[in-house]
Amino acid sequence: MTRLAGPVIQGSEWFDKMSSTWIKFFFILTLVLLPYFVTETPAASIENLRETPNCTLYKSESDCTRTLIPVCADNRMTYYNACYFCIEKLKIPIKYKYHGICTRE
Repeated sequence: MTRLAGPVIQGSEWFDKMSSTWIKFFFILTLVLLPYFVTETPAASIENLRETPNCTLYKSESDCTRTLIPVCADNRMTYYNACYFCIEKLKIPIKYKYHGICTRE
């Protein structure tokens, strides 16, 4: 009879080792597959977690940067960023709706 070289693993040790391996496997699998099962809704979007723009910071278009962070107003217009939204707000009465591109509702 041939005996394999190496340490002999008892039944409970084998179970502990395998359960640890399976836990690691399912943890990694969950991390990899999670983005495929989580649907992004407008309410859950990181874009909508931003605060209402502080329009006291902006007085003219020269104050505005070209950083694209879209802002949707109640007139269903999308503004390039909070600065451009605030400049337009000085011209016409509009209200902030959310950060992001306006969609048809």
